[in-house]
Amino acid sequence: MKRPAPLRVLWDHHKPTMILLGLALVVALFFSVRFMLHWVYWQDHRHLRPDIEPWMTVGYVAHAWHAEPLVLANVLGQPEDIRRKTLEEIAHDQNRPVAALISELSAFLEKDAQ
Repeated sequence: MKRPAPLRVLWDHHKPTMILLGLALVVALFFSVRFMLHWVYWQDHRHLRPDIEPWMTVGYVAHAWHAEPLVLANVLGQPEDIRRKTLEEIAHDQNRPVAALISELSAFLEKDAQ
């Protein structure tokens, strides 16, 4: 006579427990995948110093690059009112291309980072 499979016996006699076990395994798998994705993200150091974009403010760039906001504002020639203006707005106020402003700021930050 053939023995019944162990999982079949458990399912027949302990359905609620098996359902909870299945849910626990799904939750554990979800958090394991989430942990691995976060671990891979934090191992990639490109996000530590992001590329400078026109939408960024001086404060945001200073925070991302670990620099003083007032120093960056002085480099951009905008020592006052740096809190809310984006780099695009600062370039517009100075009547110059935003790409030139970003390249100047990038050069300063790269030099300062070394």
